Amino acid sequence: MISKTVFGNAFYRDVSNTSRSGGSLAAMALLLQIERYNILDAQAVDEFEDMQKRNDWLKTANAALASLRVNRPNNDEDWHGYGAFVDAQGKRQGVSAWMVDNGIAIANDGSGGQPNFDGAISNLKARIDTVNSDSQMALIRLQSLMDKVNQSVELATNLLVKDTKAKEIILGNIR
Repeated sequence: MISKTVFGNAFYRDVSNTSRSGGSLAAMALLLQIERYNILDAQAVDEFEDMQKRNDWLKTANAALASLRVNRPNNDEDWHGYGAFVDAQGKRQGVSAWMVDNGIAIANDGSGGQPNFDGAISNLKARIDTVNSDSQMALIRLQSLMDKVNQSVELATNLLVKDTKAKEIILGNIR
């Protein structure tokens, strides 16, 4: 049985299923490059999805941070709740519950004075910085992956061009 995979709109045979005597080296090399492209493409899609999740988390975290700053008491005697915000999906959430759900340390039960707010703000900023650093690393990985995808396509194109030229030369010599 021949396994099939999609490359664009064309179906191709897997290299392991090509006949050693019937398949040309160029065809086998092209099949390998197409398979490599499909693998790299799937990896790139996963990276893009992870980046979108990270971006959504950062939008939500910045909204929570803004809520903390707005609700922060103006003096040491006042006691306020941490407030609520609208996350990246448009859902309203409480700052303290969101921070606890995301493993960000807060004091008390979601309310406090200036020192409590300052601590929560500091902890949230630290997590945002960490996620931003992770995003930078992910961008570097994504750039490397996209370079590999481009190289794979370029090699497949070069193989096709060389194979076509070789066939044209053979046909020209036959005439």
